[in-house]
Amino acid sequence: MRVLSLLSRRQLMFLGVGGTCFAVQYGLLTALGIVGLDRPLANAVGFVTAAQLNFLLSSRLTWSDRPAAASRSVWVRLASYNATALISLAVNTAVFELTYQRLGNLGGAAAGVLVGMCVTYAVCDLIIFRKRARHQSGRRARPKPDYQSAHRATKAAREPRPSVPSWSAS
Repeated sequence: MRVLSLLSRRQLMFLGVGGTCFAVQYGLLTALGIVGLDRPLANAVGFVTAAQLNFLLSSRLTWSDRPAAASRSVWVRLASYNATALISLAVNTAVFELTYQRLGNLGGAAAGVLVGMCVTYAVCDLIIFRKRARHQSGRRARPKPDYQSAHRATKAAREPRPSVPSWSAS
């Protein structure tokens, strides 16, 4: 119980979502292995399926207090999440391949998920579902100014202007 008290609500939710998705991944690994699919490939299929479920549950539960900004749609987050999942899949598959013959399917899959989970949490927290900056007033920070537009305006202001308006010359 002491360990649970050290974890934040978000971390507990992350573990719950991860546990649910692991059950889906392991279920697919087992079912596909029974029908004869190579176990590392069956593990990868289970992982990809579980990753989509993980994104959905993470968006709704784990990171629900960090909604996507208007400029960063759900589709961009999904693409970013899947890029992270590919990295995690590589880590997961490598660990599974190295361990399943000694630890069995469950042990190998658990080891792969555990190692990949650390990568996924860090990327989700720092990049994909990052907290948006806020002003002291509690409002969201304004986007950074477009420096190229500001440069063009400054440059135009420095250009010499005729001293006599063109409409007054006859």
